[in-house]
Amino acid sequence: MLNSVCVEASVRVDNTGLQVSLPVIVTKDGLLRSYLDYLIAHRNKSRSWKDRSAFAVRLLIDYTVQNEGCFDQPYELFREFANCLYTGTIGEDGKDPSWLRWKPRKDEDAGFLINLITHYTDWLVKQHEEKRVQINPTVKPTRYEEWIALAAHYQKKRRAFLAHLWGNKPEPSNYRQVMPKKTSQSEGTESKKSFPEGRIDDLLWEGFVRYGFDTCDRVHERLDLKNVLITMLMHYGGLRLSECFHLWVEDVIPWEDGTALVKVFHPEKGKIAQNSPSRREELLKRFGLKPRFEYPKSHTLHAGWKDPKEDNEDLHYFLVWWFPQSAGETFNELWRLYLTYQRYPDEGMHPFAFTTRSGAPHSIKGYNQSLKRAVERIGLPFSKEDGTTAHAHRHSYGQALSDAKSKPLIIKNALHHKSMESQQVYTELTDKQMRAHLKRLSPEQRPVSVLTKGLAHDD
Repeated sequence: MLNSVCVEASVRVDNTGLQVSLPVIVTKDGLLRSYLDYLIAHRNKSRSWKDRSAFAVRLLIDYTVQNEGCFDQPYELFREFANCLYTGTIGEDGKDPSWLRWKPRKDEDAGFLINLITHYTDWLVKQHEEKRVQINPTVKPTRYEEWIALAAHYQKKRRAFLAHLWGNKPEPSNYRQVMPKKTSQSEGTESKKSFPEGRIDDLLWEGFVRYGFDTCDRVHERLDLKNVLITMLMHYGGLRLSECFHLWVEDVIPWEDGTALVKVFHPEKGKIAQNSPSRREELLKRFGLKPRFEYPKSHTLHAGWKDPKEDNEDLHYFLVWWFPQSAGETFNELWRLYLTYQRYPDEGMHPFAFTTRSGAPHSIKGYNQSLKRAVERIGLPFSKEDGTTAHAHRHSYGQALSDAKSKPLIIKNALHHKSMESQQVYTELTDKQMRAHLKRLSPEQRPVSVLTKGLAHDD
């Protein structure tokens, strides 16, 4: 970013003791106050939403500053800003006099950024209309505030951003030419969203081996159990990676059928009983912590939250549905070993289930590093295209349910989706499955092609 910085700030909004941690934007003229007010009004949004919103607004600031004086009408500037999110700013010769150096974005990403700015500018218009844009109306707005206010005005008047988003996305022929991209080795090969078939046992029992303990016979000595358990929660329980990091020790209990009963509570609203304190209240009172989704992505405690469908809407939790059920039994045994031998003392500093060797909460970054080593240890490349990153295990879970001819409603509930459409990406056929399916449907004897006959006569 050229013309602003994003600073983490603790903001007190009233005379209570509560403070809100927000990503505020600071320009060369100082704090962008209207955006701070906007974030305060929407402080209950997820941390990832706030970070992405700040990113979108900073992009608009950069484009406005770097292209000041280039347009006769302000709305043209905002229109071209939206265009550049799709097309990038680099010319055919590889140069960019604006110094923005933006590469073309995917349609979904560009559209999401435009939506975020639209949400901000629409809110700002309402504040203008109610004459409550500033806490202190005697303070003269900075030029950055004036630009944002102008964007809000034209968004209301012309729907400058939304019109582009819904109806005027540039034609491919109008896209700027950019420098050739390096193609990955997997590009052009068949799509692999799920973890490679038949290799999950290798990953669990041969990949997550503790350094220096590869010859040990005992499971709890040989394996890094926390990472094995997290992987099982995703591969056999369908959890997202981030959801594993909201688990507390008390959320996993042995069940009467021999499996582990795992409850994943909402990191803020969840409670063990109707009259019990919420997770937010417990974290603050007992540990001086916030829900993990409120920490910035750079923080080791950060773990996102996707607002899944809850199995218990009063206590705000959902259950892990093991498939196959035998995986839940294995998890139960490994969980017992983990608590006995590998969950290192945290000295009452936090309640989270998975810890590092120092007793600190395990981090998503730490897991991904361990996963990469484990994948490469069993001879597989670590990449999204090869289906070996963390989210591939959730795809494997959905695909396994689909392969078992589970009804769509069962798959929806198992993946904790709120709509049927959300699960489609997890149950789509791979290229390999499509070819096998069509081969089974094809007649055994292929008819002679008319074109082949014609070529034979030509000879």
